[in-house]
Amino acid sequence: MDNLTSSKHILLLYEDLEHAKMIMFRFIKNGLISGEECVYTTEEDSGSIVIKMLSYGIPLKYFQSKQLRVLQINNRSGSQDEILENCRRDLAMIQMSLKTPFRIVSRIVPNVDTIERISAELKIERDVQSQFDDLGGFIMCPYDISKIEPSKRKHWLDNLRENHHAVIYVPKSGYSGVFTLD
Repeated sequence: MDNLTSSKHILLLYEDLEHAKMIMFRFIKNGLISGEECVYTTEEDSGSIVIKMLSYGIPLKYFQSKQLRVLQINNRSGSQDEILENCRRDLAMIQMSLKTPFRIVSRIVPNVDTIERISAELKIERDVQSQFDDLGGFIMCPYDISKIEPSKRKHWLDNLRENHHAVIYVPKSGYSGVFTLD
């Protein structure tokens, strides 16, 4: 993560949220140091995330200059089509005035515990991956493995891996790993 040289669409699979946040914050901090614009989306309160980022060592100046934006994304419900339609606003908010190079940590559908939500999220992931070469930045997509819709979890994970360039796996215990898929 400290030596990213070309744009990548990165899948972060985790079981320990606090460890995953350290990885996401490091990804963002490295981008800020490199002069990249950064966006971090969350379903959590954005103010609490800013405080955690400050505690992690991300200087306040990046928030003040708007080089780093923390945006709150709301959970979606309904059919897959309704969820996708509602996500367009969030995508527009993320892309608003974003210049290359950039780094984004986001998942547009925060809660992927139903078939409709994970299906909508996978459609967005496929669209991003198919257009990725034109985007000009880095994107990290974090997923808590335990919260992915359980009936077809292996199927969902396989689809997620297919639509990213690299996977970072962070279990609660055992060995973590980074896997490049291209």
